Amino acid sequence: MVLADAAPSRGTATRADSGKPTNIRWVVCALLFFAATINYIDRNVLAVLKAPLTEEFGWSNTDFGYINFFFQVAYMVGMLASGWLIDRIGTRRGLAIAICLWSVAAMLHAEAPVIGSAVQGAFGALGLTMSASVAGFAFCRVLLGLGEAAIFPGSVRSIAEWFPQRERAFATGLFNAGTNVGALATPIVVPIIALRYGWYWAFIGTGVIGFVWLGVWLWQYMTPRTHPGVNAAELALIESDPPDGAAFKVPGLALAGIVAAVCFVSGTVAATFFGSRLIAVVLFATGLITAIVLNPRRQVWAYAVGKFMTDPVWWLYLTWLPDFLVKAHHVDIRGAMLPLATIYLVADVGSVLGGYVSSKLIQRGFSVNAARKLTMLCFAVSVTPIVFAAQVDSLWGAVALVSIAASGHQAWSANLYTLVSDMFPRRAVGSVIGFGGMMGACGGAIMQIAVGVWLDASNNNYVPIFIAAGTLYLIALGVIHLLVPKMTPANLEVSSATAPGGVA
Repeated sequence: MVLADAAPSRGTATRADSGKPTNIRWVVCALLFFAATINYIDRNVLAVLKAPLTEEFGWSNTDFGYINFFFQVAYMVGMLASGWLIDRIGTRRGLAIAICLWSVAAMLHAEAPVIGSAVQGAFGALGLTMSASVAGFAFCRVLLGLGEAAIFPGSVRSIAEWFPQRERAFATGLFNAGTNVGALATPIVVPIIALRYGWYWAFIGTGVIGFVWLGVWLWQYMTPRTHPGVNAAELALIESDPPDGAAFKVPGLALAGIVAAVCFVSGTVAATFFGSRLIAVVLFATGLITAIVLNPRRQVWAYAVGKFMTDPVWWLYLTWLPDFLVKAHHVDIRGAMLPLATIYLVADVGSVLGGYVSSKLIQRGFSVNAARKLTMLCFAVSVTPIVFAAQVDSLWGAVALVSIAASGHQAWSANLYTLVSDMFPRRAVGSVIGFGGMMGACGGAIMQIAVGVWLDASNNNYVPIFIAAGTLYLIALGVIHLLVPKMTPANLEVSSATAPGGVA
């Protein structure tokens, strides 16, 4: 039997119909916002500390790319596993497990050089030769990626449970804004800790925060029908959309994800570590074709293609932007604080604005299809000026261009996530988000390796990298529209074994 996402009830609530809905759903949104903030703080610490760690351990750009490649691979696997797990045990338990894992992993980074001495041989046995420090940080990034991958399948599923369709894009934008707050806080907080106490304590201090959130989450989170603070009016608002029915399983999705992940990772390893580009192409093609055959639903692939093409751009900002500022504009770790904070502060505005615009368009009579795609088109266009970011001499000119692009990405992302809950029943959202996230992580893994190798070979030439970053969104939107021109809801098979008692 599938476990429901039940929380211990704090007594039976009497739902008085006061006429005005309570706002517990926005409390849930705030919890997800802070979870996303902590998630991004923990994943961004390494990028902010790249300069001092590179100096201490003698890393090349390729070494740093390898370390982040392993994070992306683990994130890819974690997306598949967490989407599946959360759809079965529920958001409350799923996110609690995830934040425990990623918080422990974040703190383990402090001991990465020691861990590296123990795991270096294991990497070597796989034919992956690397120094002890690279091996140690790569191992810690694997654990971090496995845990952090659950944040989006869990959060988007929670939004689908707690919000009616007309509010989902705005709620998604709000919780997704937490990623920018985390990315904004990291270059401010981490240098202060690192410069005063050393990089060791920067990892420890940021990793502990997750356990504070965990206590609040377990205390406050439950489903709308079991939460004593939700009145009848708010419950009616939450459940105002047509019922999903019993279907929640997307046939072939899990196997398609596993095949694609194995082939894409194997292809990237073959090309990077063993120089077998022909084998890599064969593996990429095999993985893609097999995954499409196993799961031919256009709605799944519309989301997955969008993630595969545009997630790597966001990973580029998170991982390589501090390095770009250091190399192109000669700032140190302290000097990068304000530019990075500015970029993610502006990105925060885009996250909220993207959800707000499409929600307002729906309220004004636009169809869901038109509202989502028109909003995505506007923000895809807003990203394009970043093609000039590596060609301007002014630090703040480059910061302005990247800020606009990062804001556009977050607005785009808020609507891309919402496409899933627009086209799939609530109980399938976690799995579909997980599959798409896996595809996005796959694109990010390829990007990490490609950027590191390219920068070493080109003497840190970021021009073609930013040109690609500025053009991918419009191409992705064109593919999405071809796949789902009317955003018709997916027709899923009903699993009789799970129909009566799916995840609450």
